[in-house]
Amino acid sequence: MVGSNRVQRLKRKAGIVASERAVVVNKAVGYIRVSSTEQAEHGFGLATQEAAIRAFATSQGYELIEVVTDAAVSGASRPAERDGFRRVIELAEDGAFSVLLVWKFDRLARQIVYAVTAANDLQEQHGVQLRSVTEPIDTATAMGRTVFAILAGMAEQERQVITERTFLGRQEKATRGGYACGAVPLGYVTDREGGLAPDAESAVTVRRIFAMRKEGATLQAIASALNGDGIATSRGGRWWPATVRYILDNPKYRGDSEYLFRWNGDEKHVQRTGTHAALID
Repeated sequence: MVGSNRVQRLKRKAGIVASERAVVVNKAVGYIRVSSTEQAEHGFGLATQEAAIRAFATSQGYELIEVVTDAAVSGASRPAERDGFRRVIELAEDGAFSVLLVWKFDRLARQIVYAVTAANDLQEQHGVQLRSVTEPIDTATAMGRTVFAILAGMAEQERQVITERTFLGRQEKATRGGYACGAVPLGYVTDREGGLAPDAESAVTVRRIFAMRKEGATLQAIASALNGDGIATSRGGRWWPATVRYILDNPKYRGDSEYLFRWNGDEKHVQRTGTHAALID
């Protein structure tokens, strides 16, 4: 099964990101965090952490492209819940760097399970290695990997249970034709069961796009018409040819469900008749 153009583009993008990682092998991002209590009582504030990271990057020959900050944020929170660390993830998804520098390992999180999970996800999903400026935790070296493996073992069971439950649950829902994950497509809203239900107002825009395309309108012409009428995209922005193409190539509007799942190097393409109502014939 070949799949839609959307899936083919996702596969091509994965290949491009892999090639780009070779280019960013010496590029690093610094991550600093401090709670208000730590700043007041211990003095190892943001400026101290950043200075140490910059000095370390210079000594190791890294190009430090950005230092991301979470100020007055408790280490008890999950990294992915913080605005700053979400920026780190965003840069990792773009393949912008290969090494994450922290002042100490506990800057990721106080709870070891949160810290190890965040570091493992960066390495497994985006090829980003972790280095601590003040501790022998460098996942690019044998010693660092040994230390990291010990810490990872402590959190592995809980991490695997959470990850596998979420991942397998999404796959199972997708194989049944359900709405498994991702942004809600224009023209739909979520129902009480977590599925997709037609949204009367925005569905009009979707049907208009398909009707104009069927009549021979170009992608640019459709985008210009929607912008001219003051109709915003699902994110509230302007329409572009690529935005229109994304709508036209979305199988959900024909009543189908399609997902490309990736985890730990495995890839599974799921394409089924969806449980939701189609918006077009």
